[in-house]
Amino acid sequence: MVSSEKYLKIANKVVDAAADYLIKKFGSIKKMSHKEGSHYGIREDIDCNRLYEKLLTRYTPEFSLYTEEGKKSLENEYVWVVDPIDGTSNYSVGNPFFATQICLLAREEPVLSVVYAPLLKQRFVATKGGGSFLNNNQVFVGMLEDMKRAVLVVGKGTNPQDTDWYIDTIAKVLKSVRTVRNFGSCGLEMSYVASGKLDIYLNHGSHIYDYAPGVLMVSESGGQVINGDGKAWPIADKLLIASNKNLVSKVLEIINE
Repeated sequence: MVSSEKYLKIANKVVDAAADYLIKKFGSIKKMSHKEGSHYGIREDIDCNRLYEKLLTRYTPEFSLYTEEGKKSLENEYVWVVDPIDGTSNYSVGNPFFATQICLLAREEPVLSVVYAPLLKQRFVATKGGGSFLNNNQVFVGMLEDMKRAVLVVGKGTNPQDTDWYIDTIAKVLKSVRTVRNFGSCGLEMSYVASGKLDIYLNHGSHIYDYAPGVLMVSESGGQVINGDGKAWPIADKLLIASNKNLVSKVLEIINE
């Protein structure tokens, strides 16, 4: 097993370098380039991704990389999963609700995560068996049991089928919860579930680099992350439900109606 302390130091060091770059470039309206479907990117995505790959290759050449804008290998026993800007659309127009995030997979299981929102000054950290923390203070999922009082976030991928799922799911859940939100940053939204700031997170069609950091954050804060079959979420699954253990089964029942 890898040393959580050693590799957490590396993760934080690399995240800090990425955050410094993003803060320096933040504010002006960015030129968006079309990738596929409704997915767009910016130059800062690519440059920040290169920074991650350069530093991670220097510090841990024995690990594979799976990044949004670059290398995508899950073949190694240990893999760094990176989303250089989680919330690109927000970042591109000067909205501070974005994060830069990293997760270490060991045999396809998240074991270490950092989700850092530099302009919000919120650093979420989780290690397997070590709990989840916000700015060095341990956090836990809320223990709400009543769906009618829940604040739910629904995210989606960029393909047309993801949009169809989103519309269908909103129609199913809207009357069962207090309100529905979408902040546009998967890692931060899941970290907010982990810290009791949100109650439920649903997503269909996003990617490993979107999901993995937040999955560990929720799991280590006492929450549960499942797929559409009600099983523990595997890294290849496109559907994800994250909440406390009181609500995940209730959400699953509603969306499978």
